[in-house]
Amino acid sequence: MNAPTQTTPLRPGWPEAIVAVLVSAVLTIVGMTASILIPDNAVLLRGHRDFLVAGLAPLIGFAAAVSLRIRDLRPFGFRRVAPRWILVGVGVALACFLLSWPVSAAFDPLFPAENIQTTYQDAAMASATSLALTVLFGGVLTPLGEEAVFRGVLLNFLGRWGSWVAVPLSVAIFALAHGINNVLPMAFLVGICAGLLLTVTRSIWPAIVVHMVCNSAGMLYHGLAS
Repeated sequence: MNAPTQTTPLRPGWPEAIVAVLVSAVLTIVGMTASILIPDNAVLLRGHRDFLVAGLAPLIGFAAAVSLRIRDLRPFGFRRVAPRWILVGVGVALACFLLSWPVSAAFDPLFPAENIQTTYQDAAMASATSLALTVLFGGVLTPLGEEAVFRGVLLNFLGRWGSWVAVPLSVAIFALAHGINNVLPMAFLVGICAGLLLTVTRSIWPAIVVHMVCNSAGMLYHGLAS
C-alpha cells in the first residue's frame, strides 16, 4: 500500500498570512524604534535607515512565511512572465509617477500639512552617493520586500475569495500600512496597478517593476532636480 503523498498548498493560507504580517510588523517597529540611537541632525542616516527597515522587515517576514509549509516561491507569484508584461509594468509605473502631481493636488488638503517624506527627499538630494543609496534602498529593496508580502502573500492568500475581494482588500491594507497621511492615495494607486497585474499575469514580477520604477522615478526626480 502506497503511503499518502503530501500535496503542496496551491496558495498561501492563514499561517503564511499571519506569520508574514506579524514578523514584518514586529521587525518594522523594532527597526523604527532604533531611531533613538541616531542623532537628530543625522537626517541622511534616518532616511536610509527607514528604507532599509521598509525593505528588510517584509523580506524577512516573507521568508518566514515561505519556510512554514510551502517552501516554493511559485505559489507566491514568483514565476516567469512574458517580457511584454515587464514593459507594461514600466509604462504603468511611469503613468503613476506622472499622476502623482494631480493626485497630490486633489488629496493633500485632506491630510495634515506635515511632509513625512522629508528624510527620504533630503537623502536623495544630498549627494550622488546618497542618491544612489536612496534609489537602491527605496527604489529596489523596499518595493521588493513590500510586494513580496502585500502581493505575494496577502493578495494570493485573499485570492481564494476571488479577485474582486483580493485586490481591493490587499490594496487597502497596503495603503493603510503607509499611515493616514498624504502618501496613502499614491500607495493606493500603485497598489491597485500592482494587484491587477499580478491577477492578470499570475506573476509578481510586473507588480514589482511597477513599484520599483515608480519609487525610483520619484527619488531621481527629487535628487536630480535639486
